[in-house]
Amino acid sequence: MHFAAKLFFRGLAAILPLALTGYFVWWAVSTGEALLHGLLVPSFVPEERYWPGMGFTLSIALVMVIGLLMYSFVVRSVYGRITALLERIPGIKSVYGMVADVVRIFGNADERPFRRVVLVMQDQGFEQIGFQTRDDFADLPDVGADKVAVYLPMSYQLGGFTMVVEKARVREIAMTVEEAMRFCLTAGVARHEGGTPSSKA
Repeated sequence: MHFAAKLFFRGLAAILPLALTGYFVWWAVSTGEALLHGLLVPSFVPEERYWPGMGFTLSIALVMVIGLLMYSFVVRSVYGRITALLERIPGIKSVYGMVADVVRIFGNADERPFRRVVLVMQDQGFEQIGFQTRDDFADLPDVGADKVAVYLPMSYQLGGFTMVVEKARVREIAMTVEEAMRFCLTAGVARHEGGTPSSKA
């Protein structure tokens, strides 16, 4: 029975990530297909001329067109006014801000709120992996000079907390944001692509 249980959990560990990834991809594709199908049929494309996958293909093209338009100063100005309005509406601003920050984490590197992966030295002598989100507090002088903000995620959860620490307590390590996020969320179980744990962590 012990050997059978070991085989079962080993197989589950191999199948579950693939199954969840496949389900997420299927959900994204089917959602985009359903939304665009409802917009295209019958307004623009007759039902008989609609082929499966057209909605998803057009959704990708639409996202790319929007990305291209964001290079326009006028479009960015309008977008900025809309987002500024959303950020002033109670309730909506919390949801919008959370989603926007999560997207920026894995989006443009120049706009990522998590700029670098660092280790923070604690008074007890141990170190915690975190993400430096601020290099200084020039706009908040009451916080003090020579301090940075570090976000510390919690293992097996989507939450975390932000610390304001002295720069001397923080040192950068050679991990990408994605590697560090996997490491933190899995309590150190996640390994590098080479198959060995990070020597820095």
